[in-house]
Amino acid sequence: MSNPPEIWVKVCRELEKVITPDALHRWFSSIVPISYEAGRLVLGVENAIYQYWIEENYLNQLRECATLAVGREVKISFDVVGSKDRPTPSAEEHLLQAEGKEKSKPLTGELVSRYTFESFVAGVNSQFAHAAATAVADAPARTYNPLFIHGSVGLGKTHLLHAIGHRIMQKKKGAKIVYVTSEQFTNEFISAIQHGELVKFRRRFRQADCLLIDDVQFFSGKDRSQEEFFHTFNTLFDGNRQIVLSSDSPPGDVANLQKRLVSRFEWGLSAELQSPDIETRLAILRKKTSTMQVRLGESVLHFIAERVKTNVRRLEGALNRVAAWAALHDRHITPAQVE
Repeated sequence: MSNPPEIWVKVCRELEKVITPDALHRWFSSIVPISYEAGRLVLGVENAIYQYWIEENYLNQLRECATLAVGREVKISFDVVGSKDRPTPSAEEHLLQAEGKEKSKPLTGELVSRYTFESFVAGVNSQFAHAAATAVADAPARTYNPLFIHGSVGLGKTHLLHAIGHRIMQKKKGAKIVYVTSEQFTNEFISAIQHGELVKFRRRFRQADCLLIDDVQFFSGKDRSQEEFFHTFNTLFDGNRQIVLSSDSPPGDVANLQKRLVSRFEWGLSAELQSPDIETRLAILRKKTSTMQVRLGESVLHFIAERVKTNVRRLEGALNRVAAWAALHDRHITPAQVE
């Protein structure tokens, strides 16, 4: 593989597995692949600030993802190319082209292509939440509205929200699905006030067929954002539109959340995601390795599953690191080497 745009699409798909959609959009969407020669991928960035931040915060993950994408060790270099007259499309445009989506649609509100019901491994820890999410996706606003999914970090809340959006879009062509975190909602609300675009902001959220709000706990203490969302919620609910929310705790346990919002969040169904058991962790690892170029033995998967117990995100991160090491050294890996 020597085509820089094709490589960059694969790298971005690997990055989707290990960093948040916000971070992917903020720091990687404007990057352009310039060249790939002799195991070195050169990426164009808008300015030195972007380069510094990526090198300080994401360089190791970027190397690992590039190595997984190519199947051999990859070195990363940057070139400041500015934001105008760039010779090749950005990562965002490559991803949208590859997935057959409209270029004009922003990545911020995009659904991650790999977060589907088919790729979600449901275990005892997540069966109820998975079943509730499937029911909502198959019959929006007719079963559980709102659906409130809660659980600790890295257990699959975002995955289920995206899966709901994908399923609704498959069943209803042209459905308007809006996915944002509560932090994005707040930032866009503030920006709309500053630029006199409240009408446009409200039209975007209040005309959605399905509104997916991730990390509701970040509304905590933000009274104006809570008031705006209260009215958005009412408009959608009264219009028989589906609302799906996620948080790290049940509605009544979210700190500094207005009682009227807590009440509305409790109108529908609350479903909890818990930490996966050993069988589920193994099933997740097997599912993930089936899509990788690197093959890992069953003993290695057992080793990882027995030691990473808290959440799926850490489990996948451990698997990615092991797979990257195996790809770098082009050799069979043993549990002793993993340790």
